[in-house]
Amino acid sequence: MPIEKITTDATTSTHVTWTETAGGSGNVHLALDADDTNYARCTTVTNAFIVSFGDLTADIGSVNSIRWYINGYDSQFRGASDVVSFDLLNASGTSYSLSENKTFTDRTITDIQAGTERTTYDGSNVWTEALVNGLRMKVTWATENNASCVLDLDHLYIDVDYNVPPTPTYDDTLNNITMNSGTSILSGGTIILD
Repeated sequence: MPIEKITTDATTSTHVTWTETAGGSGNVHLALDADDTNYARCTTVTNAFIVSFGDLTADIGSVNSIRWYINGYDSQFRGASDVVSFDLLNASGTSYSLSENKTFTDRTITDIQAGTERTTYDGSNVWTEALVNGLRMKVTWATENNASCVLDLDHLYIDVDYNVPPTPTYDDTLNNITMNSGTSILSGGTIILD
């Protein structure tokens, strides 16, 4: 089953204490869309932002599961420990109630932390392409072990495990031409149907 990675494409809600380190703006999605040295940085605990993700580009038959990933660390001092809450939201900003906490320390910069693989969005109904295309995530710095902590997050993305649509089948005993989709233009030549 193929997997498509979708990355952050917009900051839909921000707080002044969350900035991107490369540009200093509140557009934290720019810091989270790639694994690089541009971080989403915060210096004040309990503040949050919400980002959206790009749409799926593959030909999707059905979605098997989704799983989000993030890396980050506390860049201020040794022994720092920050707990961050990650909450999946729908396109309207309503929580799916799938919130998870991850801990970041001064040693977690190279660690990619993963959320739980989710095959359903509510315990019984499977994800659809439309639901995945509307995903947002609320990220809240929940707790810190020192008031001097500085949290840096980088590369937030979602892996979507999916099935491709079945290949259409045709009755080859019929005398006809069948096209699944598209347009054919004949501008010259000879076509012989035998």
